[in-house]
Amino acid sequence: MSIQYKIELKRKELLNIANKKGLSSTDTLRCSEELDKLIYTYQEKVAAKSFEKCRP
Repeated sequence: MSIQYKIELKRKELLNIANKKGLSSTDTLRCSEELDKLIYTYQEKVAAKSFEKCRP
């Protein structure tokens, strides 16, 4: 399963939880933090690939 797919699934889960329990729910906040971690991991991978392309 690709990181982009995991991000999309977690985003949908977050929206679902937020709609059911509210934006300040602990479940919503926990899910948001999990999504943040996935996005950060993805950004690190993209940055690493970009850096390697720029190396002589």
